[in-house]
Amino acid sequence: MTFRRCLWILAVGMLALPSAHALFNLNQGKDLIFVSGTYTIGYDSNVFTRASGKESTTQTASLSIDYARQAGLIGVTANLSATSGRFENTRGQNFNDPSLAVVFRKRYGRTTGALMMNARRESQPDPDVGQRTQSWNYSAGLDLRYPVNDRYYFTNSVRGSSRAYTGTSVFPNLRTYQDSLALNYVYSSKLDLNAGYSFVYSDGSSATKSYDQSFTFGATGSILPKLSGTIRIGVQQRDREARADGREKFSSFTSGTTLRWLLSRKVSFNFEFNDDYSTSATDISVNRTTAGLHASFSISNKYAGSAGFTYSQSDFLGLAGDGRHDELLQFDASIGVALTTRIRTTFAYDYSINYSTLASADYDRHHLGFSLIASY
Repeated sequence: MTFRRCLWILAVGMLALPSAHALFNLNQGKDLIFVSGTYTIGYDSNVFTRASGKESTTQTASLSIDYARQAGLIGVTANLSATSGRFENTRGQNFNDPSLAVVFRKRYGRTTGALMMNARRESQPDPDVGQRTQSWNYSAGLDLRYPVNDRYYFTNSVRGSSRAYTGTSVFPNLRTYQDSLALNYVYSSKLDLNAGYSFVYSDGSSATKSYDQSFTFGATGSILPKLSGTIRIGVQQRDREARADGREKFSSFTSGTTLRWLLSRKVSFNFEFNDDYSTSATDISVNRTTAGLHASFSISNKYAGSAGFTYSQSDFLGLAGDGRHDELLQFDASIGVALTTRIRTTFAYDYSINYSTLASADYDRHHLGFSLIASY
């Protein structure tokens, strides 16, 4: 099916949908189905995010179907979506990415939690390797909450994921398993304190293994009047075993912090500060620190916008990292207009510049897009 035909079907389907709270409302509101579609035309000045990058105009169309069932002890939510993208001036980078996600959630009873499963194909630029990568990603997770008494409760999060690259044999596949356990204390009706331990095991197809451990403490909820979110800080360690490099050990500070400050009904600020280990597509351990501040504002019922910046620092570790150090600065802004209660448009722009000790990774990038979005 051609890209134009996909857009034609999407447009006709959106116009034919009734203006209702859900496309389908079944079993007296117990089963709901929502549909949304997006078409974006844009420009990318550096498709591959590298020093010798190429520019291209772009077109993207996506269709998403959401299902929700809240009746009974177990609630179910599911999402089925597909995204198709075309690069007019860059050959071989067009993509068609499907995605499926299902969540089963138990809200009542002594032990509560959620079981999550996800499968998706992902096409995106990767500044770490200076290429666009395509991969199949599978993940499953289980979150549990068990109360000890009125003040204390345990949370346990188990994750498993797999990433398999397609179209190339250069990038090794990666499997990851994670288990996190935390003890939580109800400090007030609006704030919980916590302390936890996390273990992550990663196994690459290039005979590289890594073992991550972290100890953290923090808080979740309303921290100050008008300031809410999650603060998590601690220490982490990675033990890496590679056939070529032998055994290596790294340690650092770690953080997973997201905060929201509600200045007024129309203006809010979001702050994030994260520090964690990851594994690049070329199987190199990376310690990445990211800090960002974004503002969201509602001008009226019809107009809304946002603007912000993000700074990240990446250290490529060990012998394989060869001392590489990157610093990335990003600025983004967007403005949205509601044409009707179901159709809106968005114009977005972002600029990024990366400074690296690796000459080929020094780049800047302009990216802008105009989107038409319909939701039912």
